[in-house]
Amino acid sequence: MDYYQRSSYRSNRSGKKFRQKPSSDTSNLFLFYILPFIVFNGILFYCITATPKITLNIQESNDYLTTEASMVIESWFPTKSISLNMDGEELEPEKGKRRTYTVPINRNGVLKATVVNINGMSSTIFRHVNILDDNPPAFEHATLDDGILILQVTDSQSLVNPDSVYATDSANQVRQPLSVERLGTSADNTISYELTFEMDLNGLHVFIQDKAGNEAQKTFTTHREGTLDVLEVGADDEEVPQPQAGAGEEVPAESLEEAESSAEEASSETS
Repeated sequence: MDYYQRSSYRSNRSGKKFRQKPSSDTSNLFLFYILPFIVFNGILFYCITATPKITLNIQESNDYLTTEASMVIESWFPTKSISLNMDGEELEPEKGKRRTYTVPINRNGVLKATVVNINGMSSTIFRHVNILDDNPPAFEHATLDDGILILQVTDSQSLVNPDSVYATDSANQVRQPLSVERLGTSADNTISYELTFEMDLNGLHVFIQDKAGNEAQKTFTTHREGTLDVLEVGADDEEVPQPQAGAGEEVPAESLEEAESSAEEASSETS
């Protein structure tokens, strides 16, 4: 029996012979070994090194006293731990929908958020909180005009509360302002006010608050130079006693009569 082996050469019509190309071993190696190796290690590298993405926003404040921070976490992996703190003090976040968290803020400072994934990778983000009003109004200028104390004060955020403005005189009696007038807004959004009081030449201590409750106070006194009363401004850190309850109120006539009678009796007994 005769056997015939197909030659690796074939001829075309012109009589030339061509050799058939064998299957490419390099293509098979890349397709079935190298490419899966690259894909697998790429996925493994991503799983090991993937970090969470954090979005941290500070909401606007309606009262300049409190605000709220909201944090959104974006990650394919479960979260292992969440940490929020303000200037080193830990805050307790409240979980919302999906991976959203909120936390109340009641002072200015640096808010730090740290999120750790289950793979051990973490992300940290910082936000500066400076929209709350923790600065009292400032005394900018003071003049004395014909017995009237004229003050210019400024506030940059919650504005001066006109109902909070008062003064105490040298007898610790309460004096209400003659006027509280808003002047205008400067280029840096600072609001100016003009306050007027009837001056006590022996000393007048003025109290003002902004609408967030921050208080400023200052003492004004006078001294004589010739025929003129010259205004003196006390130090910012000077402590002055608060007015006593009932200060500034008129004493009933009956009480005055009783006091005078007691004084006359004491005088007669002494003599």
